[in-house]
Amino acid sequence: MRKSEATIRRMKRNRILALSGAIAAALIVGVAAIVLWQMTGNMDEPVETDPVSTGESITEDTSATEAAKASASLADPDMTTTTSSSDTDVSQDTSASSSQDTSASSSSSSSSTELSSASSSVSDTTTATTTTAASSTTTTTVSSPDGKLASIADLPAGKVISADKIDTSNLGRYFTSHEIVKDDAVYNRINGKSYKKNDNIGLSSLRYLKMLHVNFNGDYQVGEMIVNKKVASDVMDIFRNLCENRYQIYSMYLIDNFWAGTGSKSDYASIDANNTSAFCYRAATGGGNLSKHALGLAIDINPQQNPYVTYKDGKPHYSHDNAKDYVENRSSDTPHVITKSDRAYKLFREKGWTWGGSWSSPKDYQHFQLS
Repeated sequence: MRKSEATIRRMKRNRILALSGAIAAALIVGVAAIVLWQMTGNMDEPVETDPVSTGESITEDTSATEAAKASASLADPDMTTTTSSSDTDVSQDTSASSSQDTSASSSSSSSSTELSSASSSVSDTTTATTTTAASSTTTTTVSSPDGKLASIADLPAGKVISADKIDTSNLGRYFTSHEIVKDDAVYNRINGKSYKKNDNIGLSSLRYLKMLHVNFNGDYQVGEMIVNKKVASDVMDIFRNLCENRYQIYSMYLIDNFWAGTGSKSDYASIDANNTSAFCYRAATGGGNLSKHALGLAIDINPQQNPYVTYKDGKPHYSHDNAKDYVENRSSDTPHVITKSDRAYKLFREKGWTWGGSWSSPKDYQHFQLS
């Protein structure tokens, strides 16, 4: 039986619809597969991190902590000293140099620099107040691994140091000799005062000594002195021996700390303060000849207890009122009085120096010189 045209058209339409449905279903399945594949691929890709990671934050915090520790150490002179190749290679500012490739560490380094600068300012203020700067070069200071001071080279003269910071088994580390160079800190202190350009001695013939001594309270104290370079080693040996045996010296500053306009007036001011000193370019007391002090070949020790005395008509004459109890009372039992049984006398004599206390007149009990 022949189908009608209407039936044929209906069957064609149904086939088209079925084919369209199949195509649509295939497309849906294909799209779903693509989407699923993309999702699976994304899960395997690495995740980008924030530029400031947790690790960088830790580095920053650690560096800041180390910088704070370094600043605290520099602010406490009792806990610091000059870095020495023979004693330690430790440096406090190594933390600021770590992690230089990250912005966080760069920020930490800046913080460390600011802290160090603030600490240096405190140190500079102290030095300016006491007028005892030893060097124009700023150095980082550290303690030895055992907690003892490695050096006193950067500490100002007059600084009292706790005994537990002193390495008594190695006192030599606290006795140093330095050249004096034009325009350095020591030169700027002495130029036009204790040192003047002359034909008898130049800067190259002088040495600046930084030495430890025991003061009248029995405490360790930083001292300084300028002497002729040819006696520098012997002088350090003598004063190291005195320190080892706790021989007491009131103070040990450059005479320039007491400058009063001329060498003679400044010498008087230094003696009046019972200060132990050496170099000063001036004439000898009571005469026109050049003093051994002018050549860095004479040292005055504890001048109050060991005064300069002249005799006229058998009577002693002296200039400093604070010395009156020691002019005639020269017993070795009197504290700080130098006699021929005194350790300082014996040590200087062993090195070939002469003592002013052996002269007939004047008697210069404080004075040792190399003739």
